[in-house]
Amino acid sequence: MAVTLAEIAALAGVSRGTVDRALNNRGRVDPKVAARVRRIARELGYRPNRAGRVLALAKNPIRIGVIVQSVETMFMNMVYEEAQHARVRLKSEGAEVLLCPLEGVDARRQLAAIDELVEAGVQGLAITPVEDEAVRARLHTLSTQMPVVTFNTDLADSGRLCYVGSDNYACGRACAGLMGLLLPDGGDVLVVAGQEHNLSHRQRVDGFCDEAAACFPGLRLLPPQTCGDDQQLAHDIVCRAVQDHSGLRGVYISVNGQVGACDAVRELGLQGKVHLICHDLSEVNAANVRAGLIDFLIDQDAYLQGVRPVELLLDYLLVGEKPESDRILARIDIRNRYNV
Repeated sequence: MAVTLAEIAALAGVSRGTVDRALNNRGRVDPKVAARVRRIARELGYRPNRAGRVLALAKNPIRIGVIVQSVETMFMNMVYEEAQHARVRLKSEGAEVLLCPLEGVDARRQLAAIDELVEAGVQGLAITPVEDEAVRARLHTLSTQMPVVTFNTDLADSGRLCYVGSDNYACGRACAGLMGLLLPDGGDVLVVAGQEHNLSHRQRVDGFCDEAAACFPGLRLLPPQTCGDDQQLAHDIVCRAVQDHSGLRGVYISVNGQVGACDAVRELGLQGKVHLICHDLSEVNAANVRAGLIDFLIDQDAYLQGVRPVELLLDYLLVGEKPESDRILARIDIRNRYNV
């Protein structure tokens, strides 16, 4: 026999309305009371009526906010497009998705966007967070009021429900392994880094450098250069590296900057002589793989990052279902000219 809200209320010593609010994250409930209600519900095997909840939300949908930073970059624009598709599809499931695209990595603009979405009445937030103490503190406070999911890049000690995206350190290690295969005799390798306040960018660089040092001592890593997701700056960094280091054999573009690096290699006539490893399976990157300018691409799964955070928040808000893990990771998808 199905467990009822009245039975949970009786065991928890609260009203049926309090149980409803605690299980559906609606209204104010003392955190200790809410935790007791959810524990009793789990122990009794309570399963909410999802169909009934969806019907009830037809007039008052759950509002979910999504903040996508660096939307001007190729990959994050792809993520934003997937989130737009999810917004349309999930409307029929009782979700109103409010999308907030932001250019660059800017803590003040991100904090303002969070406040705007909270003011608009969102009940859950998906965000690519800036690695900033004020953002961390804001999310930590917000997570006591609503579920927060980070995606693409994580933020430690922010109180978030879970993270959706790549294991960026592992991706960096994989790229070092690929570079080691491309350069069995070693050589100078340039690492192009990204935004200062983006944890995922730093993790890729750290993974690449640590793996190269541990397993491929023949790879002589030049000091990492930062392009800040700028294609022209990435182009100029590669050109200077070629000029200053005649033994340059490989370039790892850990961020947006792939097109600029390819243009530099093409202009300098170094195709096939300087090996490129990059991220993101975009159309232009795939074309440069087929043209022989990029040796390997590591994809991040734009669909997963654009859709799964909203789905997780909806499941949590709709029926109290928690994510299966606090880190939902994209598989490391390696592409070359044979499988783009």
